[in-house]
Amino acid sequence: MNSRYITMCAAALVLLHAPFGYAQETETETETETNDQVIEVVVTADRVETDLLSTAAHVSIITAEDIRESGATNLVQLLERQPGVNFRSYSTEAKAQVDMRGFGEGSAARVLVLVDGRRQNNPDLSGVNWLGVPIDAIERVEVLRGSASALYGNHAVGGVINIITKTPDRPLEVTGFGSLGSFGDAFTRQGRLGILHAGDGYRVRGSAEQFETDGYRDRSAYEALNFSFSGEFDASDAVIVSFGSRYSGIEYELPGRLTKAQFKENPRQATNQEDENRENLFGIDLGVEWFIGNSVMLEIPLGYNLKLVENNFASAFTPSFTDTELETLLASPAVVVDWAAGSIPVRTRLGVDAYKAQQDGIRYNEVERETVAAEFQLTQWSLGTMLSNAVSFGNRFDLRKVLRYERSEISGENEASDVKDSKTHGALVFDLGGVYRPNDWSKLFVSSGTLYRYPALDEQAAVRGFGADAFEKDLDPEKGFTVEAGGAAYLTNLVRFDGSIYVMQLQDEIAPNENFRNVNLDETRRIGGDVQLSSEPIQQLRISAGYSYVNPVFIKGENKDNQVPLVPNHSVDAELGIRPISGFELGPAISFRSESYEGGDSANDKDKVDSYFLTNLFLRFRPAGVSGDLAISASFKNVFNERYVPYVFYGGYYPAPGRSFEIAASYRY
Repeated sequence: MNSRYITMCAAALVLLHAPFGYAQETETETETETNDQVIEVVVTADRVETDLLSTAAHVSIITAEDIRESGATNLVQLLERQPGVNFRSYSTEAKAQVDMRGFGEGSAARVLVLVDGRRQNNPDLSGVNWLGVPIDAIERVEVLRGSASALYGNHAVGGVINIITKTPDRPLEVTGFGSLGSFGDAFTRQGRLGILHAGDGYRVRGSAEQFETDGYRDRSAYEALNFSFSGEFDASDAVIVSFGSRYSGIEYELPGRLTKAQFKENPRQATNQEDENRENLFGIDLGVEWFIGNSVMLEIPLGYNLKLVENNFASAFTPSFTDTELETLLASPAVVVDWAAGSIPVRTRLGVDAYKAQQDGIRYNEVERETVAAEFQLTQWSLGTMLSNAVSFGNRFDLRKVLRYERSEISGENEASDVKDSKTHGALVFDLGGVYRPNDWSKLFVSSGTLYRYPALDEQAAVRGFGADAFEKDLDPEKGFTVEAGGAAYLTNLVRFDGSIYVMQLQDEIAPNENFRNVNLDETRRIGGDVQLSSEPIQQLRISAGYSYVNPVFIKGENKDNQVPLVPNHSVDAELGIRPISGFELGPAISFRSESYEGGDSANDKDKVDSYFLTNLFLRFRPAGVSGDLAISASFKNVFNERYVPYVFYGGYYPAPGRSFEIAASYRY
């Protein structure tokens, strides 16, 4: 990347982007009480701290207190209760892939996952390590529905999940957690210890976690060991330096696909008796925040990740035993300036997102790894520049405009297959949003913009040596546009409402064909909406419910008017909490997903994936008078032991768990 190209990108953004947006005094606390309603701070909507009523987006906030009261033991359990957020997995929930806005197969590549603003998505199609962040180390989770390509770049098509970890604020805080679960004759065990410390001018945090499950299906065991250590110190009154390190060691089995007959006979059986994977993940983060006066902030977040994977696919048509090493580097320096256009306050953010990933792999002929069958290399680099302006007209009306230009090159090489090629992609996208606040506790918003997603490394380049290697030179990025409108109302705990409707249209959506070659599909369109409501009309009663609708169809080509596969049109999640005495809550929770077409069935001529309705029961207790904060929970999931399968791909069934029980306890001192 030469300096002339970088200069041209910056110049184009400045010339094209007139000051038009919004500026808002940000809150410094997570929650601020104003006229008996709560204004919560979010960052995903604008990549700067902005109160919830000023964001032109449908954003849900899950606070640390919400997490403790939920009884959830991991992020998947926590997030799957959000309307419009669905998970599916080949094996256990620890390897689940998230879906937002109805993308079905390959959905995980279209939801951006961040931890403290740093992306966690892999450059290939492998899923996020959901157990890598201890749930009791989380300050809040921000769920942004809809595209945010202009703000964040690649992957942010269906939504953004930003996980914000806690900053220690006491001399010593110790947290402990333990859980035990059962699928009848199979068990799940989890233990975690965390320590936080705030000293004079510095703050540190460390955690260790062990997770182990036998799995619901035969040969679906999963083990994980996680360690993390992070901190920050005040280099001066104006400069904060942060660091972080983490390690995850993971081993898991793959039970394989079932036929429909096998699923009906026994959904717990396995068809793969030897397939298993091992992963070791290492990460290092560095960051600097420099506050220059009262109107300028410079931030420089840096990250390095190393992922070592050992795949054993003995059951494949061509058995494969592969070792890969994936290194990723990222940097997102930005400057945020508060200034004024006459009497109108403006906030401008100018940032650069740089990313480099390289995956080296060796495929062997046998599990002993003595004979090399192929060596391959995949590489991706990208450089994007983003400029946003935001302006506030009085106390009621905000506008925001974002513009991004980005280029990315993907290359793949396998000498044994005579494959060596590369392709460069480019994207110029924008986002416009406006918010109107009729009063101090509600908002109405509208937004529109364009979006994109680059092919993943293993979508663009099939170079792993399976006999049909090729570089998909004709595979183009996904691109499209979206329009969304919605509103929210926050009346303390009495009523909290969020809702939105949207249209999203895409060209060149990427999916595998019947030969498992990745191709661009015909143009698609999604029309949908998300609604969530929570209420505590009296102290003894809590109600929460969410409904999501999406109608994804092909609008051109031979599959015109057909449904996009693996997307249920209707999703419902609801929970009723009854509090007979202080600190004690119990009740039912339900989930419903309507039927969908199986993965790969763009022609809509195969059997549908059945709808399912699940009933869960929970009990949560936080006793008073205990030194520290003790929370105990018990849950019965899938009480009626319904057999269901959320994921069917080209006739292969991947069943979800049946009835299970779990008891957990957490303590904070």
